[in-house]
Amino acid sequence: MKIAIIGTGITGLSAAWALKDQHDVTLFEKEGRLGGHSNTVTVDYDGKKLDVDTGFIVYNALNYPNLIALFEALKVPTQQSDMSFSVRDGRPGSEWGSDGAPGYFAWKRNAFDLNHWALLADMLRFNSQAQKDVQDPILHTLSLGDYSARLGLSQRFLERYLVPMGAAIWSTPEKGMLDYPAASFVRFFNNHRLVHFERPNWRTVTGGSRRYVEKFSESLGDRVHLNAAVTQVRRDANGVDVVVGGTTHRFDEVVLACHSDEALALLADASAQERDILGAVRYAPNEAILHRDASYMPTRKAAWASWNVSRGDPDAPIELTYWMNRLQGQDANCPLFVTLNPAKPIDPANVFARFNYAHPQFDAPAAKAQRQILSIQGVNKTWFAGAWQGYGFHEDGLRAGLRVALKLGGQIPWTFVDDDIVRDAPQSSTKTDTQGASVLEAEPAL
Repeated sequence: MKIAIIGTGITGLSAAWALKDQHDVTLFEKEGRLGGHSNTVTVDYDGKKLDVDTGFIVYNALNYPNLIALFEALKVPTQQSDMSFSVRDGRPGSEWGSDGAPGYFAWKRNAFDLNHWALLADMLRFNSQAQKDVQDPILHTLSLGDYSARLGLSQRFLERYLVPMGAAIWSTPEKGMLDYPAASFVRFFNNHRLVHFERPNWRTVTGGSRRYVEKFSESLGDRVHLNAAVTQVRRDANGVDVVVGGTTHRFDEVVLACHSDEALALLADASAQERDILGAVRYAPNEAILHRDASYMPTRKAAWASWNVSRGDPDAPIELTYWMNRLQGQDANCPLFVTLNPAKPIDPANVFARFNYAHPQFDAPAAKAQRQILSIQGVNKTWFAGAWQGYGFHEDGLRAGLRVALKLGGQIPWTFVDDDIVRDAPQSSTKTDTQGASVLEAEPAL
């Protein structure tokens, strides 16, 4: 069959790779590069050339089984990474980090602050209870705020740990985190060992994520068309028309490996069901700035971590700074950071690159859409795939692409590990505040 794949992030690339030996595959990418959120930048740092990721960064063996198998199949070199987390809110002594006692008591006076000890006690209590409650049906009726209230957790715990942690993971404003479905939140924290003492070992691609994208590119060859923005997709009983730059290309099937809102916008003849499902998932923009300004890190070096939240306006996008030297083993003499949504402008002299990413917002309508996606898969010769069908991370995008490819007769050299995500909206709340997918996918301390 002739199959068109629209989008070349991890979803589109993996689908094409799995299908290339069985079918005539063509990929269309609107940008001038492959990879989507796998976006490595080469910077000139005072004469040194450094490759730095600004999108996908890390993965682990526990939660990314297909990605690990893919990297082994493509012979992608990887190296150990490091995960840790810090929070500050601008008040003297407020900041703390997760690197043991030196990080937690970065401000030594906090060792004599009973409230700081109480925060730690609440963390331990939440972790213990979340492990016990992960299978409790009552969670499906509660929001995260409801669940926290049932546990009697302090406002300090919510403000200085749980809410900023959740906001960092899903790149969302803090406001609305407490409306997140408790069942999904607790399941995610359990699955990623966030409530356990033993944490997964994290790794990163040596030389940046572009290395695996290059492997895909070599394998796919001239099947890929860059700077080829699709403007319309039309279906009929005999096939699919894909319109690119005023030219119509005919295919037997089409895979829309892009955001759900983009997929809907391309369909000239979307069904009511497609409109309902694809239109239910909302997206939020996040600005990512690669820079060298250390003032966006905690004031005390002992609190510096891989992920660093700076709390501010709860209605504003989360400000989060990634310490790339620690995450990717960059030269310690060349401090490098990626800051999302900085509240104050970064001096252009310190900026290497800027990017805008859009991320799915996992509210109740999105959860319903995820549960309904199978009802439109393959209908009218059309398939939909993307990380929006899972938790929004790289493994989710890979699974979505491979899931569709295997349905179309594709092959992969390992046993596919599927793990369909089904989220249950809190029945006790009608709110639809949004939670998005992490921009850099370096889930803090996961």
